[in-house]
Amino acid sequence: MLASSKEYENMEDTAQDVGDLVVQLQSVSRHYGETVAVANVSLDARRGELVCLLGPSGCGKTTTLRMVAGFVEPTSGTISINSINMTHQPPYRRDTGMVFQSYALFPHMTVAENIAFGLENLKWPRAERESRVKEMLKLVELSHLAQRVPSQLSGGQQQRIALARALAMRPAVLLLDEPFSNLDAQLRVRMREELREVIRGVNVTTLFVTHDQEEALTMSDRIVVMNSGQVEQVGTPGEIYEAPATPFVAKFIGWCSLLQGTVGADGTFASIAGLRLAGKWGVGPGTAVIRPEQIKLATDGAAGQSLSARVVQSHYYGAATRLVLDVDGERLTMQERFPFGRHPTHGDLLSITINTNEIRILPSTPAKS
Repeated sequence: MLASSKEYENMEDTAQDVGDLVVQLQSVSRHYGETVAVANVSLDARRGELVCLLGPSGCGKTTTLRMVAGFVEPTSGTISINSINMTHQPPYRRDTGMVFQSYALFPHMTVAENIAFGLENLKWPRAERESRVKEMLKLVELSHLAQRVPSQLSGGQQQRIALARALAMRPAVLLLDEPFSNLDAQLRVRMREELREVIRGVNVTTLFVTHDQEEALTMSDRIVVMNSGQVEQVGTPGEIYEAPATPFVAKFIGWCSLLQGTVGADGTFASIAGLRLAGKWGVGPGTAVIRPEQIKLATDGAAGQSLSARVVQSHYYGAATRLVLDVDGERLTMQERFPFGRHPTHGDLLSITINTNEIRILPSTPAKS
């Protein structure tokens, strides 16, 4: 566990209260010839807020991050940091610190020298520079490795040093470009917990790029879901998961089943394969979003419609088993914890119920595959 935030309150003596606007993007686009990498993106981040840019490869999230950093210039739109227009300013004038996907540590420099590099370029006095390096090493709990070189560090240690180097100059904005992609699964989980703690401790505004839904949901204050260069939805992790605005967001964040159908005057949603769900929705065509946890095994006396389902796929994950079910020609995904040795397999018949109180009906835009 990294050091507590109280030990480092003095490190951010210029920090303002959480809630102050730090980063603003207004109608930002980036074109490469006829290719549109980012299209008309507007978003903001407040003091101390961690905002995640989430989406599949090629959606424009890294290009957006690099435009904030100053490595890529927008084709149109404006980028402001602390209410100052930085759209055409070089990276060194933007008051940002960046942790790259590859960490980009200097292999010939020691850990301490890597952290001090930016401070030397800013002409910090030697005594202040050495004091700041010690603070940063203490913050990431690597003081004992100050004289090692990057090749002598583990992936997690290199990630911490890259973070310490970025934070050393007290940036207004911390930029993270998929910093966990080179770590194994268990270390990735631990490092993102520790990283969030460090960010909270120094109260720095952070933009974080990932394609990993779990990282976005567990680390972010708000998530910006991007697709094909555009913003599909912005919201808290709870809003993004529980109230997706589009079929793309519903499918990209977590597991779900999308059913095309129509809500009749009686409030019943009828899918194209004849599956009918009772609930309170607006009349008209739509797409039902059903999460795995909204599907349960039917029990005697259970409320709601009981449906017969045949198991098409069964995936055991230890803590739970994820099933793909066929119900009247529709595919539904269910997740349940089954007793040991009693996991359903392909071809088994189950009786299920669906919690229609939590189902979301989206406008009738066809679901993207």
